[in-house]
Amino acid sequence: MNFAIGTVMVIFGLLMVVFFEPIYSFTGPIAFAERYSAGSSRNFIKLIGAVLIILGIIVFSGIWIYIALPLQSWLRSIFRIN
Repeated sequence: MNFAIGTVMVIFGLLMVVFFEPIYSFTGPIAFAERYSAGSSRNFIKLIGAVLIILGIIVFSGIWIYIALPLQSWLRSIFRIN
C-alpha cells in the first residue's frame, strides 16, 4: 500500500513541477503565495510539487514509519490518549 501511495504522490509532484503553467492558468494568482513567499504563485506551485515528490519518496521507501511512530507517541503524550 505504501508503494502505491508513494508512487502516486511522486507522479502528482512531477506533474505539478513540469506542468505548473496550466495549473497556474487554472488557479490564477494565489494571494498567500504572492504576499508571503519569496517568489510568485508559479514558484509556489513548483514548491508544492517538490514537497510532494520528497514526501512520496519517503512514503515509498518506508522511512515514513520511522517518522510517524515517534510523532504518534509524542501526540499521544500531549493529548493523553492511551
